[in-house]
Amino acid sequence: AELQQMPINLVVCADVRHVVIRISDLAHGIPRHVGSRIWSYLYSGSPTAMTGLSFGYGIGLPLSRLHAKYLGGSLDLVSLPGYGVDAYLSLPRVETDLVENIPDEDADGGRVSQELNLLTL
Repeated sequence: AELQQMPINLVVCADVRHVVIRISDLAHGIPRHVGSRIWSYLYSGSPTAMTGLSFGYGIGLPLSRLHAKYLGGSLDLVSLPGYGVDAYLSLPRVETDLVENIPDEDADGGRVSQELNLLTL
């Protein structure tokens, strides 16, 4: 099957302190010989990295893990070579006083603001 036809599954779970997001694919996994190089800004396993496309440069995983750590969480991968990858993003919940009010429309629209809190389910 081609990569475009392989499903990506998303599961979001939470408790009072954390939110965990699992993203699973069936895109044949990461080969074992790659090892921890997947976390390097200098590594790309994509054959498109040098073709001028805007993906495949190898910064996605290390940058995502850096953002997760900055937010007090973690990003972990479990690869089953030849099958697929499960990525686990764990983030602490945001305190209510840290939630920013985002207006629905421009100030002239007159609608009431809603709280935007993606980490509270």
